[in-house]
Amino acid sequence: MNLPADLKVSVRRDVDLSKYCTMRIGGPARFFAEPRTEDELVELVQFAREEAVPFFILGKGSNVVFADEGYAGLVITLIHFNDQDIRINPTTHEVAASSGVHLYRLALACRDAGLSGTEFLSGIPGTVGGAVMMNAGFSRFAGQMNEIGDLVREIRVLDEAGQRQTLERSRLDFSYRHSGLEGKIILEAVLQLVRRDSAAVDAEIRANFDYRNEEQDLKHPSSGSIFKNPPKPLPSAGRLIDGLGLKETREGGMLVSPRHANYFINAGHATCEDLSRLIKRIQKTVFNEKGILLEPEVRIIRA
Repeated sequence: MNLPADLKVSVRRDVDLSKYCTMRIGGPARFFAEPRTEDELVELVQFAREEAVPFFILGKGSNVVFADEGYAGLVITLIHFNDQDIRINPTTHEVAASSGVHLYRLALACRDAGLSGTEFLSGIPGTVGGAVMMNAGFSRFAGQMNEIGDLVREIRVLDEAGQRQTLERSRLDFSYRHSGLEGKIILEAVLQLVRRDSAAVDAEIRANFDYRNEEQDLKHPSSGSIFKNPPKPLPSAGRLIDGLGLKETREGGMLVSPRHANYFINAGHATCEDLSRLIKRIQKTVFNEKGILLEPEVRIIRA
C-alpha cells in the first residue's frame, strides 16, 4: 500500500516497537506515526479507516506489550501529542490536559499552581490519555486506592465515527482499571482538583517516589503490575504470588521480580512469548493452589 504524499505527519515503516514500550519487547510496526497536533491525529485516523488499516493508539507504552511478530497495521503514539498543553483555572481549580501530557509533568504543574489531587500519578510512567483509558491508580497505603477517574470532570474524544465529542462525568463509567472508553481516542481530560500548599503537594510527590523506589522494581524494564488485584477481601496479586514462593520464577528472559511479585522484569533479551508463558504459568499455579484466577492488567497487542 502506498502512503498518500499529502499527509501532514510523517509515517515510518517497520519501526521497532520495543523502543516504545517500557518492557522493551515486541516486534516492528508496519506503519508508525507520532502526531503532534489534533489535526495530524484526525488525519491519520481518517487515513487508516479509509484504507481499512488496523490502527492502535499508544501512550508511553507502560501497560502494553506488542507481539514478537509486531503489528501489521498503524501504531500511532501520542507521546508528543500536544505534550505541553496544560491549562489551569485558578478560580475553579480545574486542570485541562492533553492526552499526550506525561503524568509527571502534570503533577509538577499542579504542584506549582498549588493544586492537589494528581500526586499519586507522578510516579506512573504514562500519559494522561493512557491513564484515563485504563483508569490508572496507585496508593502507598494498604486498602486505599487513588484513581484518575475520581478526578475526571469531562473528557474530549474522537468517537468511533471520527467525530470530536465531549463526554461529561455523568456519561463516564469508571471502575477498577476500566473506563468504558474502548473504541474512542482520548484527546483531552479536565480534572477537578483542590487547593493545597505547594510544599505539601511536593512532599506527597516525593513520598510516593520514595515508596516506589523502596517497594517496586524500577531498575529493570517492566510494565508495572502484571495482574489486576482480586476483589477484596482476597489478597493482592503480589501477595498471592509471593506467598506461593514464585518470586524469581523464569521463562526465557522474563522473570518474576525478586523485589515485587506482581512485577515481571525483562532480565535480558526477553520476548513477548516469554511473557505469555510466564503469565500462564503464574495464573495456573495460583489457580491450582488458591482457586483464584488472576486477570492480566498488561495488554498484549497482536495484529
